[in-house]
Amino acid sequence: MDTAAPPLAASAGAFITDERGDVLMVKPEYTEYWNLPGGHVDGEESPSVACAREVRRELGLDIEVRDLLVVAWLDSGGQMPRVHYVFDGGEVSARQRRSIHLEENDAGSYCFAAPERVEAPLIPPFAQPLWAAALTARRTKRMVCLEVEV
Repeated sequence: MDTAAPPLAASAGAFITDERGDVLMVKPEYTEYWNLPGGHVDGEESPSVACAREVRRELGLDIEVRDLLVVAWLDSGGQMPRVHYVFDGGEVSARQRRSIHLEENDAGSYCFAAPERVEAPLIPPFAQPLWAAALTARRTKRMVCLEVEV
Protein backbone atom coordinates (compact mmCIF):
# COMPACT_ATOMS: atom_id res chain seq x y z
CA MET A 1 0.00 0.00 0.00
CA ASP A 2 1.40 3.38 -1.04
CA THR A 3 1.24 5.83 1.86
CA ALA A 4 3.03 8.69 0.12
CA ALA A 5 1.18 11.99 0.28
CA PRO A 6 -0.26 13.18 -3.03
CA PRO A 7 1.37 16.21 -4.63
CA LEU A 8 -0.21 19.40 -3.40
CA ALA A 9 -0.01 22.98 -4.60
CA ALA A 10 -0.57 25.94 -2.30
CA SER A 11 -1.34 29.59 -2.89
CA ALA A 12 -1.92 32.56 -0.62
CA GLY A 13 -3.88 35.76 -1.12
CA ALA A 14 -4.52 38.95 0.80
CA PHE A 15 -7.85 40.55 1.63
CA ILE A 16 -6.88 44.25 1.63
CA THR A 17 -9.29 47.15 1.95
CA ASP A 18 -9.08 50.91 1.73
CA GLU A 19 -10.55 53.44 4.15
CA ARG A 20 -14.03 53.04 2.57
CA GLY A 21 -14.01 49.26 2.91
CA ASP A 22 -13.48 48.63 -0.80
CA VAL A 23 -11.44 45.49 -1.53
CA LEU A 24 -8.21 45.49 -3.54
CA MET A 25 -8.40 43.24 -6.59
CA VAL A 26 -5.96 42.42 -9.38
CA LYS A 27 -6.53 41.24 -12.92
CA PRO A 28 -3.51 39.48 -14.39
CA GLU A 29 -3.06 39.87 -18.12
CA TYR A 30 -3.22 36.10 -18.62
CA THR A 31 -6.86 35.75 -17.44
CA GLU A 32 -10.24 37.40 -17.86
CA TYR A 33 -10.93 37.27 -14.11
CA TRP A 34 -10.27 39.57 -11.17
CA ASN A 35 -9.01 38.10 -7.90
CA LEU A 36 -7.38 38.98 -4.62
CA PRO A 37 -3.65 39.75 -4.86
CA GLY A 38 -1.43 36.78 -4.08
CA GLY A 39 0.04 33.74 -5.70
CA HIS A 40 1.91 30.46 -5.43
CA VAL A 41 3.60 29.37 -2.20
CA ASP A 42 7.16 28.29 -2.94
CA GLY A 43 8.46 25.13 -1.26
CA GLU A 44 10.78 26.88 1.16
CA GLU A 45 8.35 29.53 2.46
CA SER A 46 5.29 29.69 4.67
CA PRO A 47 1.93 30.82 3.27
CA SER A 48 2.10 34.18 5.09
CA VAL A 49 5.57 34.90 3.70
CA ALA A 50 4.37 33.95 0.21
CA CYS A 51 1.36 36.23 0.58
CA ALA A 52 3.52 39.25 1.50
CA ARG A 53 6.02 38.44 -1.28
CA GLU A 54 3.34 38.13 -3.95
CA VAL A 55 1.56 41.36 -2.94
CA ARG A 56 4.92 43.18 -3.02
CA ARG A 57 5.79 41.60 -6.40
CA GLU A 58 2.42 42.31 -8.01
CA LEU A 59 1.70 45.77 -6.61
CA GLY A 60 4.85 47.13 -4.99
CA LEU A 61 2.90 47.24 -1.73
CA ASP A 62 4.39 46.16 1.60
CA ILE A 63 1.65 44.88 3.88
CA GLU A 64 1.49 43.39 7.32
CA VAL A 65 0.03 39.92 6.87
CA ARG A 66 -2.46 39.51 9.69
CA ASP A 67 -4.94 36.83 10.71
CA LEU A 68 -5.66 33.85 8.52
CA LEU A 69 -9.23 34.31 7.28
CA VAL A 70 -9.80 31.28 5.04
CA VAL A 71 -8.23 27.89 4.39
CA ALA A 72 -9.74 26.19 1.37
CA TRP A 73 -9.05 22.76 -0.07
CA LEU A 74 -9.72 22.97 -3.81
CA ASP A 75 -10.43 19.62 -5.44
CA SER A 76 -9.86 20.06 -9.14
CA GLY A 77 -11.35 16.76 -10.26
CA GLY A 78 -8.28 14.61 -10.84
CA GLN A 79 -5.69 17.35 -11.20
CA MET A 80 -3.32 18.30 -8.41
CA PRO A 81 -5.33 19.50 -5.41
CA ARG A 82 -4.61 22.99 -4.09
CA VAL A 83 -4.80 24.57 -0.67
CA HIS A 84 -5.57 28.26 -0.78
CA TYR A 85 -4.92 30.56 2.18
CA VAL A 86 -6.55 33.99 2.44
CA PHE A 87 -5.00 36.37 4.97
CA ASP A 88 -6.25 39.67 6.31
CA GLY A 89 -3.97 42.21 4.64
CA GLY A 90 -5.36 45.11 6.63
CA GLU A 91 -6.39 48.53 5.43
CA VAL A 92 -4.21 50.66 3.19
CA SER A 93 -3.92 54.38 3.82
CA ALA A 94 -4.47 56.97 1.10
CA ARG A 95 -0.66 57.35 0.86
CA GLN A 96 -0.18 53.59 0.42
CA ARG A 97 -2.97 53.48 -2.14
CA ARG A 98 -1.23 56.17 -4.22
CA SER A 99 2.03 54.20 -4.04
CA ILE A 100 0.59 51.05 -5.64
CA HIS A 101 2.24 50.27 -8.95
CA LEU A 102 2.23 47.18 -11.09
CA GLU A 103 5.59 45.47 -10.69
CA GLU A 104 5.36 42.46 -12.97
CA ASN A 105 3.89 41.95 -16.43
CA ASP A 106 1.34 39.39 -15.19
CA ALA A 107 -0.53 41.90 -12.98
CA GLY A 108 -2.28 43.82 -15.74
CA SER A 109 -4.69 45.94 -13.69
CA TYR A 110 -5.84 46.61 -10.17
CA CYS A 111 -8.84 48.31 -8.60
CA PHE A 112 -10.65 48.75 -5.32
CA ALA A 113 -14.22 47.48 -5.47
CA ALA A 114 -17.08 47.57 -3.02
CA PRO A 115 -17.83 43.96 -2.02
CA GLU A 116 -21.45 44.27 -3.14
CA ARG A 117 -20.29 45.31 -6.64
CA VAL A 118 -18.19 42.21 -7.19
CA GLU A 119 -20.36 39.98 -9.33
CA ALA A 120 -19.81 36.27 -9.94
CA PRO A 121 -18.72 36.67 -13.60
CA LEU A 122 -15.85 38.94 -12.50
CA ILE A 123 -14.05 36.40 -10.33
CA PRO A 124 -13.06 32.80 -11.15
CA PRO A 125 -15.62 30.17 -10.16
CA PHE A 126 -13.26 28.59 -7.59
CA ALA A 127 -12.74 31.99 -5.93
CA GLN A 128 -16.42 32.79 -5.40
CA PRO A 129 -16.80 30.77 -2.18
CA LEU A 130 -13.39 32.01 -0.97
CA TRP A 131 -14.44 35.62 -1.55
CA ALA A 132 -17.67 35.15 0.41
CA ALA A 133 -15.86 33.29 3.19
CA ALA A 134 -13.20 36.03 3.48
CA LEU A 135 -15.89 38.69 3.83
CA THR A 136 -17.61 36.66 6.54
CA ALA A 137 -14.38 35.79 8.36
CA ARG A 138 -13.21 39.38 8.47
CA ARG A 139 -16.59 40.62 9.70
CA THR A 140 -17.01 37.90 12.36
CA LYS A 141 -13.30 37.60 13.22
CA ARG A 142 -13.54 33.81 12.82
CA MET A 143 -11.52 31.76 10.35
CA VAL A 144 -13.48 29.76 7.78
CA CYS A 145 -12.42 26.35 6.49
CA LEU A 146 -13.79 25.26 3.10
CA GLU A 147 -13.69 22.27 0.80
CA VAL A 148 -14.46 23.34 -2.76
CA GLU A 149 -14.90 21.20 -5.86
CA VAL A 150 -13.71 23.01 -8.96
